[in-house]
Amino acid sequence: MNSAIRAVNVFKSMSDEDCAEMLRFMRVRQYESGAMIFERGKLGDTMLVVAAGALSVVMPGPRRRNIEVARVGVGEVVCETSCIVPAPRCATILAATRTTAYELGRHELTRMRRLAPGVATALVGAITRSVTLRLRRMDERIERDLAGHLAARLPELRRTSARTPSLRTSSCRIPSLVRSATGPTGAGTWTALLGRLRGSA
Repeated sequence: MNSAIRAVNVFKSMSDEDCAEMLRFMRVRQYESGAMIFERGKLGDTMLVVAAGALSVVMPGPRRRNIEVARVGVGEVVCETSCIVPAPRCATILAATRTTAYELGRHELTRMRRLAPGVATALVGAITRSVTLRLRRMDERIERDLAGHLAARLPELRRTSARTPSLRTSSCRIPSLVRSATGPTGAGTWTALLGRLRGSA
């Protein structure tokens, strides 16, 4: 089994046997440096695992110039959900160097479900867990950022509430809300608070 496949974090929950079997359904792709692999906005139904080389993830910048926002190296995967649910590419991906990658598309996944259903189930489960973890981390980061913004605006909010009678009754609750920023507060709560702060500016 190729070590690049076994090293992918997305596939950590899969057994060696499942990874080896999955590899049989993947196609080897080779790209020259600078080649466009995925174009932002174009419908895609494949994922890639980098076996050698590196990929560049770029987004549109000022004056129609692309800006690199990430590098994808050996043992990393891009667009892993596309083979399950095809969707427009959210970024353009180029070959940063001469690159070899393993590709798995929706067609191959459908074939895997027919010929190796256990492997297909393990793969979809692994991808789902990976995406769930990434979304959870994103939610936590949003909460931290909103809590930090609220704490930074607290002195201003106090000054505003002192000048605005309608805000005086709620101003006493602000410190407790700030202290609870590290607790199990939902992102929706912080969004609402941030909206109140912006409205008071």
